[in-house]
Amino acid sequence: MRYDLKHLSTFVAVAEELNFHRAAARLTMAQPAVSRIVIELEDRLGVKLLERTTRQVRLTESGRYILEAAQDILRRVALAEQTVRLLASGTKAILRIGYTTITGHSLVPDIAREFRKHNPDVRLELTYMPSAAMRDQILQDEIDLGFIVGSFQNAEIESRYIAAHDVMALLPVGHPLAAREHLTVEDLACEPLVMGTDSEWPTLRRVVIDMFQKAGQVMTVSQEASSLTGILGLVTAGVGITVFCGIPRFCGDAIAARPILTDPGTLVETHLAWRRSSLNAAMRRFIETSEKVGRETAAA
Repeated sequence: MRYDLKHLSTFVAVAEELNFHRAAARLTMAQPAVSRIVIELEDRLGVKLLERTTRQVRLTESGRYILEAAQDILRRVALAEQTVRLLASGTKAILRIGYTTITGHSLVPDIAREFRKHNPDVRLELTYMPSAAMRDQILQDEIDLGFIVGSFQNAEIESRYIAAHDVMALLPVGHPLAAREHLTVEDLACEPLVMGTDSEWPTLRRVVIDMFQKAGQVMTVSQEASSLTGILGLVTAGVGITVFCGIPRFCGDAIAARPILTDPGTLVETHLAWRRSSLNAAMRRFIETSEKVGRETAAA
């Protein structure tokens, strides 16, 4: 290399102070050493950066250009050094988090708020995906952690219980069944259902199918939709009743939520999963925050 960071930092000090004596004091160096380094930089660049007289030091046009570039380089290097130190301590990182629609409405917003409050230097990248896709992406190191339905463990993945959600029926407020405090599977078997598509909602559909089968009932799906927005829109339009885990945020006054009684009760558990070999300090703190919020949610 024709010059290094020492040359740039020394030149910047002189250029900003426009005085070799003050620059030397700022750098805690001897003045002759400062002069020698600036001369080396000029020689290696082949241009004059400073005009020196006995009375003053002035930047040449080339010097003004190099000053701006050198200041930017030194800022970037300082930022990189700070980031590396923070990353090593686990206080700065990017966490890639996968979540399902269920957790996106129940846990993830509260967990993200609580985590960001205490970890402002950690950026969360939140991505929706079904539980099965999440497991694959954890193994492929495409996400760091995933909120999945149910537990999942193998030689590479570990998961931890976070919370459980009651199975709820969501129906228009004007529906006759909305007058009841709770519903049964038999009640739902008599109604048309609006369900998420199998490609986007495979786990919840499996839960609902199992719930109907255990009760000796068959569910009648009148309409499918891929998103919760579409499902709730169909419910408010009177197309049918849907089944969800917990109560969606922003449910609105047009939709009533009623628990579905089953024997035994039907709870859908959310677990947080990650690859064992990828666990780091930031991930540990996120896991701890998730467990804390899960406990507080259960106690509320």
